Amino acid sequence: MKKIAVLLLPALFLLLPFSPAHAETAGTYARVTQSQVYLYESPEQDSGLFILPETYFVRITGEAGDYYAVEYMSATQGRTPVRGYCLRSDVETVDYIPETPFLVYDTTVTFRTGEGMPDGFFTEYEVTAAFYGTFSYGSSVCYYVELEGKFGYVPASSCSPLSYPPNTEHTESETPPPADETPSSNQNGLLNVVLVCGLVVTALGALYFLFHPRKQKIQDEEDLFT
Repeated sequence: MKKIAVLLLPALFLLLPFSPAHAETAGTYARVTQSQVYLYESPEQDSGLFILPETYFVRITGEAGDYYAVEYMSATQGRTPVRGYCLRSDVETVDYIPETPFLVYDTTVTFRTGEGMPDGFFTEYEVTAAFYGTFSYGSSVCYYVELEGKFGYVPASSCSPLSYPPNTEHTESETPPPADETPSSNQNGLLNVVLVCGLVVTALGALYFLFHPRKQKIQDEEDLFT
């Protein structure tokens, strides 16, 4: 018996759930679950590049203490990826690959020259820039944009108002499937077993009441003639 227990002990350890001390997160995605979530240039809170659009995602490429090393706009046509860091507490990892992880959005930037220019000079012109996020500069708000392959900040007052839809993939993935009112095959099988058992018990009871009283009656008649 002791030998059997010794042989079974390693197998029991194999069946126990194993949780590594540090989960592998590289290659997974994390969702921006709140406002004011910065993408930092380095794992320090004074190196913010821009505020990521809420409800969208970053792709995790590694870990650095309280931060995830992340990539934004990776493998996105017409966009240059930006690499940086996010606080772990500011994002939430997901177990799926989003169909639209990043916000692909353009903003119109209006440039104006100084007043007093001679006639024939253009004093205002517009360009389209790829929008990445916002940035607070004192009491002013700026946009972090890519223009002709270069990154920089432009005043929000010089751009068209932001108007883009939130990403609802996470909400839709949490919707539970509708309840199936039709009994499953397992439920049907269990119901059949219960019915069969009930019929067997009923049949045995009927046999008992049919044959047991007759045996008692024959015994009474034998006692009468003895």
